[in-house]
Amino acid sequence: MSIATRAAACTTCNKRLNRKSWYYRNGKYFCTKRCWTKEQAKAQQEQAEKEKAEQAKEGAAKQEATKPDAA
Repeated sequence: MSIATRAAACTTCNKRLNRKSWYYRNGKYFCTKRCWTKEQAKAQQEQAEKEKAEQAKEGAAKQEATKPDAA
């Protein structure tokens, strides 16, 4: 039986984790709840940007498909 080791620093701000107070959420270690919420907001923003880029790509593909060919 092995004991899992925790990270030495916060995932978001890279601050050293205190002995008594740290957050473990979604497979990552954070120094405070504020850093955890900041990481969540960042992940949501990246997801929204990714979806926006995919929609733009699909829109461009539809325009190319409906464009009449000039002969």
